[in-house]
Amino acid sequence: MANTVNVAIDGGPQLDVAWSNGMNAQDALERAYAALNDPKQFTYALKYFGPGFGYLVVMINETYESFFSAAHPFFYWEFYLNDTPSQTGIDSTILNDGDRIRFALEIYNPAVHNSTTVGQKHDVNLSAVSRP
Repeated sequence: MANTVNVAIDGGPQLDVAWSNGMNAQDALERAYAALNDPKQFTYALKYFGPGFGYLVVMINETYESFFSAAHPFFYWEFYLNDTPSQTGIDSTILNDGDRIRFALEIYNPAVHNSTTVGQKHDVNLSAVSRP
């Protein structure tokens, strides 16, 4: 289908939304939310992670990321662009016609996630716990 972006949630909804020039992944997520118009099917929450990463998803469909200083494993929502972990937040990821964004709840693994937005979330959470 032309002029669309696919929005997919592992274990949740998947749909195509209208693409427009200059739209970012946050716009696509908002369009998916509006199209479904059903909080029983799709809800999400964002958190701002500073100017380097911007806004990242921290909850989808009432499943929150888990980070407790003494509990393992840690779970985070990974943001994929065309099946590759994104290097930027959803507000600074500009989409092209036909792109696919996907969100998957993953167990944190430093070897896998250090260079992704999940690694950034983990570092921010660690520094918050380490503060006096």
